[in-house]
Amino acid sequence: MYKRVCRLARMQFLWAIVIFACAPADIVAGDREQLNITPELDWLLDSLDRTLAVNQDFVSGKKVRISNLINSLNNTRDVEQRYWFSHDLYDEYRSFDSDSAIYYTNICSEIASKLHRAEWLDEMNIHRTYLYAATGLLDDAQKSVDAVDVDGLSEVLLIPYYQNLLFMHTHRDAYIGTVNTNLPYTDKTREVLKELTSRIPESDSSYPWFYGWRSLNDVDSAAAAIKPIKAIVDGGDIDNSRFATNSWILSRLYERMGDDENKLKYLILSAISDIRSSNKEIASLQEIAYLLYLNGNLERANAYINYCIQCANDYKSRVRVGKLANLQSQISQAYNDRIKAQSDKINLALWSVTVILLILVGAVVFIVIQMKKLRRSRARLNYANEQLKRHVEELDETRGQLEEANSKLSKLYDGVKQDAESLSQTNNAKEKYIADIFGICSDYISKLDDFRKSIYRMIVAKRFDEVRELTKTPELSHGELKELYSNFDKIFLKVYPGFVDDFNELLRPDQRIKLKKGELLNTELRIYALVRLGINDSIKISKFLHCSVQTVYNTRQRTRNKSDIPNDKFAEAVQTLGKLSF
Repeated sequence: MYKRVCRLARMQFLWAIVIFACAPADIVAGDREQLNITPELDWLLDSLDRTLAVNQDFVSGKKVRISNLINSLNNTRDVEQRYWFSHDLYDEYRSFDSDSAIYYTNICSEIASKLHRAEWLDEMNIHRTYLYAATGLLDDAQKSVDAVDVDGLSEVLLIPYYQNLLFMHTHRDAYIGTVNTNLPYTDKTREVLKELTSRIPESDSSYPWFYGWRSLNDVDSAAAAIKPIKAIVDGGDIDNSRFATNSWILSRLYERMGDDENKLKYLILSAISDIRSSNKEIASLQEIAYLLYLNGNLERANAYINYCIQCANDYKSRVRVGKLANLQSQISQAYNDRIKAQSDKINLALWSVTVILLILVGAVVFIVIQMKKLRRSRARLNYANEQLKRHVEELDETRGQLEEANSKLSKLYDGVKQDAESLSQTNNAKEKYIADIFGICSDYISKLDDFRKSIYRMIVAKRFDEVRELTKTPELSHGELKELYSNFDKIFLKVYPGFVDDFNELLRPDQRIKLKKGELLNTELRIYALVRLGINDSIKISKFLHCSVQTVYNTRQRTRNKSDIPNDKFAEAVQTLGKLSF
């Protein structure tokens, strides 16, 4: 009767699980990803998050350097020194605050005019070309570049001139939308690249950037450029602003090759470098946010795009703010859609839970009824036990006859040897049977205890005080678990009576296990008793012993270290211990 009650309760519990499983599985899982986020990419994204969390530390360092330069500028009266301090301030502000950078280029231009230094005026016009292009003021950028006397430029300024001219053209192409992955630049941009690459030496720190741009024209050129640029990036300093631009162009080359994993990898490295150098004219993080948005990772995409908008506002980049606001709107809409979908799924799950509650309440009532029947069955069992005692005396009389028969059976021992092979197969079946029985018992105790806790919570919610008092104590499952271990120890040692001594023979003499008084097996021996029965999976062992998988793993590792047998052979040695005794 008791087994029948347990079986019916288990059926009710399984039915509740089936109903809950009917609820949509993606309440927790979320959207499916399109990109393959490898462990390396996941680690890099975590690094990007950590860097973003402390971005104010890098900004503070930037502001300290700026403050020192401003103090130096204010404390000098030498005109040429004022020019160089203003020039240094332009360098600091160049990718940090466009308005301030333009302000200091204007100061430099005023000083250059006073000193009649035409090359300095040209240099400031070159710098303003970059600043105007970066903030979307393309007409002003064109005016600045037109004001440069190209024929009079020195070799030192020719490379920056073509660099910023290229920067202006690529930004104009991007704003107009005339380029894409298969057409990375227009004919005018190609002409500037050709002129620039004919002048810039390979030793120049910006060479990888332009070499990468030139190689985007076709797949073969992109494939050839990846190896040398990757070597420069992998060996570069992430705190150097050149690292960010080189990583970005490398990601573009991988994009040209259709390698999405490496494209995202080097975009992340570029974004980390941008943040560490306090670069507000940031493009890599915007691209990452868009990729994660397409990939369904809305939390990170939203955090990244908010940072990009903050940078664009700080840098006063009008065009970039507009584009970022559009992407932020898309991400916010996707976020709202996901929240609504999850809300609908949660409502469905609540209805499913309600049905489960009703089923479990019915199961409690059913179990109470069955327990009453069980008590009546026990009374009848006690009566049967009294009758059984009366037959004990008869069994004593037959014992003598059995001893006589045993002497005859010993003569048949030689014949039993012929059946040894058959008996071995039978013993194997018995071993599996013992392991399965104890696995089932352990699973049932776990489920029954979980069932008790669930009933307790729900009954409390319904204010069924009597049932709460009945179910809130865990003594039943603890007692059954203790009894299970006791029965397991007794039965196992009956099957393998010499297991403890045999197991100690595997260990070094000073590391052998000594049982406490009254102990048949301890946890360490019980784990390897299960291994002897063929249960070698630490997860199954942890479920049987009701402890963590890590505890099982640590105990097994600690025990193996006590032996001179190699770790990978220890379990095999345990499985050969002892002789069966049935």
